[in-house]
Amino acid sequence: MYIRKDSKRFLLLLVLAYLFSVLCRFYWVFWASSFDEFFFNDELMIVSNDGYAFAEGARDMIAGFHQENDLSYYGSSLSSLTYIFYKMLPFSFESIILYMSVFLSSLLVLPIMLIAREYNMINSGFLAALLASIANSYYNRTMAGYYDTDMLAIVLPCFILFFMIRLILKKDLYSLLLLPFFTMFYLWYYPSSYTLIVALIGLFFIYTLLYHRKESLMYMAVIFMLVSISSFAFYYELCIVAILFAFFVLKNEYFKPKIIAFLVFLSLLFLLLSGGLDPILYQLNFYIFRSDASSSLAQGFAYFNVNLTIQEVGDIDLSVFMQRISASELAFIFSFIGLILLLKRHKSFILALPMLALGFLALRGGLRFTIYAIPVMALGFAFFYEYIKNYLKHLRLRAKELRLALISSLLGFLFFLLFSLIFGSVFFFELCVLFVFLFFIFYFLKNKKILNLVLICCAFYVSLFFAMKHIYEYKAPSVFTNTEAKTLDSLKDIASREDYVVAWWDYGYPIRYYSDVKTLADGGKHLGKDNFFPSFILSKDQISAANMARLSVEYTEQNFKSPYPDILQAMMKDYNQSNELLFFNDISKKSFALKTEKSRDVYIYMPERMSDIFSTVASFSNIDLKTGEINTPFFFSSAYVLGRNGADIVLSNGISVSSDFTRVNINGKESFINTFVELVSIKDSIYNIRKIDENSNIYMFFINPSSFLIMDKTMFNSSYVQMFYLNNYDKDLFELVINDANSKVFRIKR
Repeated sequence: MYIRKDSKRFLLLLVLAYLFSVLCRFYWVFWASSFDEFFFNDELMIVSNDGYAFAEGARDMIAGFHQENDLSYYGSSLSSLTYIFYKMLPFSFESIILYMSVFLSSLLVLPIMLIAREYNMINSGFLAALLASIANSYYNRTMAGYYDTDMLAIVLPCFILFFMIRLILKKDLYSLLLLPFFTMFYLWYYPSSYTLIVALIGLFFIYTLLYHRKESLMYMAVIFMLVSISSFAFYYELCIVAILFAFFVLKNEYFKPKIIAFLVFLSLLFLLLSGGLDPILYQLNFYIFRSDASSSLAQGFAYFNVNLTIQEVGDIDLSVFMQRISASELAFIFSFIGLILLLKRHKSFILALPMLALGFLALRGGLRFTIYAIPVMALGFAFFYEYIKNYLKHLRLRAKELRLALISSLLGFLFFLLFSLIFGSVFFFELCVLFVFLFFIFYFLKNKKILNLVLICCAFYVSLFFAMKHIYEYKAPSVFTNTEAKTLDSLKDIASREDYVVAWWDYGYPIRYYSDVKTLADGGKHLGKDNFFPSFILSKDQISAANMARLSVEYTEQNFKSPYPDILQAMMKDYNQSNELLFFNDISKKSFALKTEKSRDVYIYMPERMSDIFSTVASFSNIDLKTGEINTPFFFSSAYVLGRNGADIVLSNGISVSSDFTRVNINGKESFINTFVELVSIKDSIYNIRKIDENSNIYMFFINPSSFLIMDKTMFNSSYVQMFYLNNYDKDLFELVINDANSKVFRIKR
């Protein structure tokens, strides 16, 4: 068997890159281990909210069952992988979900270095692997505790890209066979990858027509990949690929151009007829055009558009965009230049453009997409380094030119140092240090050993220094604290598996994981029509909240058996109301008679942390359902003390308060406060109320030691504020079953 001469060096660098990636991710473990509130069941808790969905699915797979209509991710890809690891490895379930991302995401170094080796740039490929493995965006979404599908979402397409490039360069059957298997596995693991896979296949097909139109091997690769993303069951796809591969190898003479053209046409036709464009159109609609299907007027009601409230699908700043992809603006610029040079040298790398385009989509579709551009740009950075190294290797400057270069470098250093001091810009500081490196590069131009060392230091500074600085500064907390997790874990002993807990969608997955109950909304079910009900229950008065909680739960269960076009419309129809405002008025009365039979208990989860987002929570139900716009403006804001401005206290939300807590200045308009509430103990309901101006619409809460809540009368009367902060709840409607400083859980008696 042929073994490449560079195999030992390649393996050594590969192992070093992998260990580097793993060790960098262990920094968070080291930091978080000093905080007891991040531990549960003697292990650190995960930092990914959506991770609890897969954790619930894996837990149910280990148990061997789950409840009907509980929305469990039972059998999902990541849950299945976790289940396999749990059965194979001698570690606790909590440890597995904590560290899976550390070891699986670090596999990204393998396809990057394999691609680099195909282009004969192993050393600089090592640099690309190091940078890509800890680039800001990729690290954020694959750090220790970030238990989510992102851990392999970039690794797998990079393998597909590698086998495409290898097939073009080596034309080997090994790549032809593995290409559809990785495509199939990627689509199973990450169904949202369908659009990217189609783009990769489409570009590979175009590339084949342009440069390899007479090579049947390339067309067979296209056919295999199209089969692998079809709507067949995976075992049928495997059989089709295996049979076609065997015939192609053993009976190659039958694969004439007409036969291959027919097979390609047949594969494309089947893909289109089986709805091959639907996933692409849906993702374009959601991320690019920012349309929420639940807000369509055609459905009767225009609900609040959820993707306007999600940071991950919002526009991002150009500087942040560059830093998230390449760790620094300078590294991004060098990477982009290197990418152009790489494409010029190796045209097969054109196949990486769909990943790059998807990464650049972040400028419109949100920061979550930046991770797709990271490996492509990292290879561009590596090639830029390789290009500069080779250029300097053959550069010969005369004494006069060398002196001019040294003087220019020093002047550049002084110029950008001045700018960095004046503007406080990190980018100017980066340039300042870079010109120091330039000075040493020209100074040691004739000493190749020292020159190479300076170049390596320069490359590491521009890329890895800022990436590692980001790792040190990015100290993400666990999703829940130990107290919050214990609260939900104790609820498991109170509620049954068929009971519902009403909470905002952010907490849906963790609630289901710790409490083993059902929820109305979660990270995967939070369109405007889904979020309307939790929002209504939390932000309206207590009678409306109790009635809507019962109705929404019962109708949600009925919806599983006999789906409604719209649950709210179904309620109104059954209660003989055609106007939503009249219906809401009806359910705000204690005399409202529920026609729906009670089938289970309903609980309401109210955490203190929700105060930070309560304004957003309330937005989903305080709208005109005919237009989707907020009909009655309301105000709720949480803040902490920044300092003083004369006699006023300045808060973090831009509001200032008089030192005697009687007046507040909002957007330059000063007004008296209606009521000032000093909360001493939320758990024990100890607070002091001071009435100031009954005609004012502004209420203020002071929470020791330095937190404030400012709200209008509508929010003050909401069930969340009254029940959680003031413990003022209707004993006929609710029962307080769990009470602590961080969260409260109420059971609805209706």
